[in-house]
Amino acid sequence: MTTDADVIIAGAGPAGTMAAYELARQGVSVLILEKSQFPRYKVCGAGLTHKILQEIPFDVSPVFETTVNTVIFSRGFRDVFTRTSAEPLIYCTMRDRFDAFLLSKAVEAGARVLHGIKVDDVRQEKEFAEVITRTGSFRSRLVIGADGASSAVARSAGLRENIMPGLAWEAEVTAGPAVVKAYSQSIFLDWGSFPGGYAWLFPKADHFSIGVGGPASLSKGMMDYYRRFVDYLAAGSWQDESRMNNEYRILNNEFRNKNSGIDILNTISLKSWPIPVRVKRSRFHEGRVMVAGDAGGLTDPLTGEGIYYAVRSGRLAAEACFKYLGSTNPSLDSYTQVVNDELMSELIEANRIKYLFNTAPVKIHSFVRDSDRAWRAFGKILRGERWYADVRLGFGKWKFLWSLGCRVSKWVSDYREKRFGDVMM
Repeated sequence: MTTDADVIIAGAGPAGTMAAYELARQGVSVLILEKSQFPRYKVCGAGLTHKILQEIPFDVSPVFETTVNTVIFSRGFRDVFTRTSAEPLIYCTMRDRFDAFLLSKAVEAGARVLHGIKVDDVRQEKEFAEVITRTGSFRSRLVIGADGASSAVARSAGLRENIMPGLAWEAEVTAGPAVVKAYSQSIFLDWGSFPGGYAWLFPKADHFSIGVGGPASLSKGMMDYYRRFVDYLAAGSWQDESRMNNEYRILNNEFRNKNSGIDILNTISLKSWPIPVRVKRSRFHEGRVMVAGDAGGLTDPLTGEGIYYAVRSGRLAAEACFKYLGSTNPSLDSYTQVVNDELMSELIEANRIKYLFNTAPVKIHSFVRDSDRAWRAFGKILRGERWYADVRLGFGKWKFLWSLGCRVSKWVSDYREKRFGDVMM
């Protein structure tokens, strides 16, 4: 049997390139098929947490643009407060730079890449898998689908069950140099404006990334939310000293004397993007095919963050491939098992916390504002020092109340989301 590679990977995002890097450096023949020419723009806030950096086995600091220590919170454009961490919370980058950097490392390790090749289908035979594209077909022993939220690989293999659709709108926007500098260490986060909805502003080297996200069922209200967020930032009413703590006033005192808000000068781009969220343990392989990252629906339902889960699932897929190729009785069952045990367990807990927040946004917002313990926990989760599952474990012998509260809050959250959607009709 002649094959084009031992493993073909569809997609050169973080999941695909990390899988390719791990396999190539172990001597496995890897071919990446990528539909775009790199570098290419990708809708993403692109905040890299310590958890992500700890998972990548090489230094990615060359693509850092800003270092964030401060979060400015608002709840439905009200009750603004800030929290600052002595340690960096995230490092912001641009996805075109980050993805191209990861791809270059995979190529250096020995992976081959073909750009401009879009995977349309995968057919499995007894001894190989055939990857179908518009320009021809390719054969391999294994296939990793890392081709994003609309994955053709996942669809072909029947691996799309239990995925709830989310949606994000994001823009790259310019502002005055003084404004960009003043907020180069801060992100702005609005939550609680509608069930499951959130808005963000991330600082980049010379501009801001600004966006909104939430359930796809409420997509009709997204652009209105985006415009309100932009207007709110520009108005500067959130800087009212009576609603801000001393820490924020000192940090931004020089800038406050020059300007009252974050006024956008130009919108470079404004695009929407699907956010797939898998809500139940599922199959992540079928025969010779695996899915990773967004193709597997591995996205945090609470924050919309998917880079960590892409990187981690890509490395897990590579490990499963290596074991499969070297085994006399190969199986990919272990991949589905470890993704469910490790990643889905965490994402299910994140979903439960999302339901709790949707049920009681005012109380949770106030808890993070008023409790140093809550803020420290938030920071530790963001940095990867703690996991969502630790929230439940923190209840000790009262864990049964957590489970009961999550079940009730899911019902309330679903009801509020449906009711909000009905109002928008």
